[in-house]
Amino acid sequence: MRRLAVIREQNDRGTISVFVIGLAVALLILAGLVVDGGRAINARAAANDDAEQAARAGANQIDDAVLRSSGRVVVDQEEARTAARNFLTVKGYPADDIRVSFPADGVHVEVGGDVETTLLSLISINTFHVTGSATARAAVGIVNEIGGAP
Repeated sequence: MRRLAVIREQNDRGTISVFVIGLAVALLILAGLVVDGGRAINARAAANDDAEQAARAGANQIDDAVLRSSGRVVVDQEEARTAARNFLTVKGYPADDIRVSFPADGVHVEVGGDVETTLLSLISINTFHVTGSATARAAVGIVNEIGGAP
């Protein structure tokens, strides 16, 4: 019996080391998800905010001639596209990840970018791609915007 106990004891050597290494790797991955996931969430919120501001900058580009001649609010699409793109390129977004469209009477902006990872790069996840979008429309006056003033 004594010999059996010695053999069993020798077979168990090193098993705790494998467990500790596995646990350390799992905790490192979990920390990477928390840290880099938080950075990705913040970057997505920033992309949405920047898209909102770019859409507003585009919606401010009203065709003055049409407004003065007919009283209609029409967005100058070329000027709006240029204003939105300029705003986002100054913020550091790549030109390939900026899309500007014109639904109905507004300006819709979609923007994207990559967020570098820190801890998750250890397991070959080097970037997250985040996107944001927003729509703004040109508005003149307060009577039509609030539903009619008393």
